[in-house]
Amino acid sequence: MRRRPFRRTEIRWLVASVSLLLAAACSGAATTGSTSATTSAPATTGATPIHRTFMGAGTHPTVTVVAPSGWTLFKNFGVTNDCCGVGFWDVGKVARDPCHSTGHLYDPGPTVDDLVAALEAQATRHATPATDVTLAGYSGKYLEWSVPKDMVVTGDGDFAGCDVQSDGHRNFVSWEGAGGIGQRWQQMAGQVDRLWVLDVNGQRLVVDANYTPGTKQAQRDEEDQIVQSLQFVSAP
Repeated sequence: MRRRPFRRTEIRWLVASVSLLLAAACSGAATTGSTSATTSAPATTGATPIHRTFMGAGTHPTVTVVAPSGWTLFKNFGVTNDCCGVGFWDVGKVARDPCHSTGHLYDPGPTVDDLVAALEAQATRHATPATDVTLAGYSGKYLEWSVPKDMVVTGDGDFAGCDVQSDGHRNFVSWEGAGGIGQRWQQMAGQVDRLWVLDVNGQRLVVDANYTPGTKQAQRDEEDQIVQSLQFVSAP
């Protein structure tokens, strides 16, 4: 049976149609600003900005994005549709090996370059070399990485041979949110994440735009439009 977006021990950000496609987890019942929103709802369309914030413990800025029709809000740190998702993260610890993360998450250091180096080094992800980028007026680094296409995935994101996590599933773990709030786990073989790692007034924040195999170019264009519409409207 597919894992539901809400469970007793965690809340997951997901993209779903008939089958569940993308996911990220919010572990625990935290009371920080990044986990206080309500359940999924249709995204506001047109030119009306949608307010979002960042997953992880601590204080974060508010951002806005503009999403086309068909995109759905999840909590207050993501927007999704049936192929793709855009999420906002304050990354804390990174997995050295996403398939074997239990007991092996580590703090890469506080800077953009620290995190980028950790992402580039993560086993099996084949990250592209990071390039300089500016998004919403803030500088940082951009890279892409993917889940190996030959991985065997069953049920709801259970990767064969990967560590069994506290939720009883074999998650393929990219990172953990700051303070242990939230876990970004991948959902399927071949999934691609496009990552903007930004320095926002000294705070390192990540925009994660991801899509599944078979995503059409028009759908990727919509996702990119959402990312490029990003605006920071309040300071942390």
